[in-house]
Amino acid sequence: MDLRKSYSLKKHNTFGMDVSCAAYVEYGSVEELVKFFSAGRQYDLPRPFLHIGGGSNLLFTGDFPGTVLHSGIRFISVSDHGVEVGAGTLWDDFCLWCAENGFWGPENLSGIPGETGAAAVQNIGAYGVEFKDLVREVRCFDVVTCSVKTFRQAECRYGYRDSIFKQSAKGRYIVTSVVFNLSSEVSPRLEYGHVKAAVERALSESSKEALTPGIIRSVILGIRDSKLPDPAKIGSAGSFFKNPVVPKVFYEKAEHYAKSKYGQDYEVPHFDAGSGFVKIPAAWLIEQCGWKGYREGNAGVYEKQPLVLVNLTGKAVPDEIVALEKKIAGSVLDLFGIELQPEVEHI
Repeated sequence: MDLRKSYSLKKHNTFGMDVSCAAYVEYGSVEELVKFFSAGRQYDLPRPFLHIGGGSNLLFTGDFPGTVLHSGIRFISVSDHGVEVGAGTLWDDFCLWCAENGFWGPENLSGIPGETGAAAVQNIGAYGVEFKDLVREVRCFDVVTCSVKTFRQAECRYGYRDSIFKQSAKGRYIVTSVVFNLSSEVSPRLEYGHVKAAVERALSESSKEALTPGIIRSVILGIRDSKLPDPAKIGSAGSFFKNPVVPKVFYEKAEHYAKSKYGQDYEVPHFDAGSGFVKIPAAWLIEQCGWKGYREGNAGVYEKQPLVLVNLTGKAVPDEIVALEKKIAGSVLDLFGIELQPEVEHI
C-alpha cells in the first residue's frame, strides 16, 4: 500500500488542476483494503475521505483537506460467471481487450477516459450504450462493516449518469471489481446518430468481410477524436453538463426559437424520454447561446464541442472553470428556461 502526505493531484485529474490533498493512499488488492480499514489505519489520516478513479469526471475546486483513496486493482479475467475487471483497470484498456478478443458490448464506449470502478459509479454512456447495459454485478468493499458485498445490476439502481453509489450508498462502498455480461456473437448497437453510416463506410473501405467489435471501436474512436480534446494535450473532464430531460413544453419553446432563427424546416435535435419528457442535447443549447470556441483567461469552451469546458493553457485555476460554468448555465436558463446540471462532480 502506497501512503503519501501533502500529495499533488495534478496527474490524478484530467482537467489538470494543480491542487493537492493532505494524504493519498493507493492500495493494490481487496486484501490490502480490508486490512487498512479493519486495522483502523484510517483514523490516523486526515478527514474527509474521498475515493477517486482516473479523475476524468472531477473538478477539484481547491486543495482537498482530507485523504484521497485510489485503487490499484488492475486485472481482466474470464470465468463461467462472466468477464471480471479490476476497479483500477483503465476503462479503455478493457474496451481494447474486448475488441481484440472478440467480445461484444463495450465497443461503443471506447475512448472514454477513466477507470472501471468509476464507470460503475457514474454509469457512463455514449453512442446509444450505457454501462448498465453490460454489467452483471458490482463487487464492493463496505467501509462501515469492513466486509465485501456484491450488488446485482438491478440493485445498483442505475439511471442517467447515476447509481446507488452516488446517492444513498455514497461514501459507504468502494468498488473493487465489476463482472460483465458480454457476448461473442455479433451484436452491434448502431442506432445512435450517424454511427451506422460511419460503420458502413468503414466496412466498404475495409478488406474485412465481417463486422467486428474492433471495427466499431475504431469508428467510435474516430468520431470522438473529431469532437473531443485529448486530455493528455488539453485539460478537460469530457462532457461537462448533463443533457437535460425536460417537459415537452420546454422543447416546444426551443423549437419555436430555432424555427424563427433558422426557418420552419429546422428541427431541434432531441430524443423522446417518455411520459411527456424530452431530452435535448446540452451541446445544442450551449451553442445557441454563442459559447462554442469561447475563451476567457486560461479557460474556454472547446471549439469542436461546446459541451466540453477546457483548461486551454494548462494553467487554469478552479475558479476560472467554475465562473465559466456559471455564465454558460445562466445564459441557457435565460434563453430557454432550462437549467443545466453539471455531469462533472465538484470536489
